[in-house]
Amino acid sequence: MNFRSTCRAGLAAVVGFSLAILPAFVAAQQPFVQRELAAYRLTEPVYLRFAHAARLITAASRKDPRLEQAPLFTKQIAVSGDILEMAALLNARLDEEPAFRSALFAAEIDAHEFTTFALALFAARLAQGFVKAGLIYVMPDGVPGGNVAFVEAHQVEIGALFTEIGIE
Repeated sequence: MNFRSTCRAGLAAVVGFSLAILPAFVAAQQPFVQRELAAYRLTEPVYLRFAHAARLITAASRKDPRLEQAPLFTKQIAVSGDILEMAALLNARLDEEPAFRSALFAAEIDAHEFTTFALALFAARLAQGFVKAGLIYVMPDGVPGGNVAFVEAHQVEIGALFTEIGIE
């Protein structure tokens, strides 16, 4: 194989790799859509990655006074405001802070999925609280009911995680 053939093969490999990862990169860069957030299902494998990342983010925040003064999870993000605005704010914060990006990388979860999972988890936990308080008697079938059932089944672990990361 001569130099020209080697260069072409190398270039083809780089282009092929770039095209292979492009859909994942584009998906990570797309804005949130209300339908996507409403249709998101909480699952055990993603919960484990989310919890790992949340703990790493909390640990990184405790080491850096700048991050400790402005925690990632605030009451505003957890329970109030426009969902799309909150998703964009949380996602941007995760993308912009190197310590948070490192935590996400270590936990094998991207900012978009972390944000989507977090908001679905907060909403389902809030709804589960309404059910327990008797303010809602029946959750509809489908995603909301499934997510509330997920929270109900994992309430001890989720409660411990929320306490650990300072959401309570």
